[in-house]
Amino acid sequence: MADLAIVFHWTPADCADLSLRELMEWRERARKRSGADDHGASDGARSQAASHPRRRR
Repeated sequence: MADLAIVFHWTPADCADLSLRELMEWRERARKRSGADDHGASDGARSQAASHPRRRR
């Protein structure tokens, strides 16, 4: 449901009456609209974190 909130600006209340099938269909639409690839958006964040290590104090 986070994908729906980010892409379509829907709240949990907006999704409450949707069936699981409808949620999955809308989630796929959100994924396509966001431009996320099959590996998910988190892969980019992971690779950036690996290339920019945190400074030690």
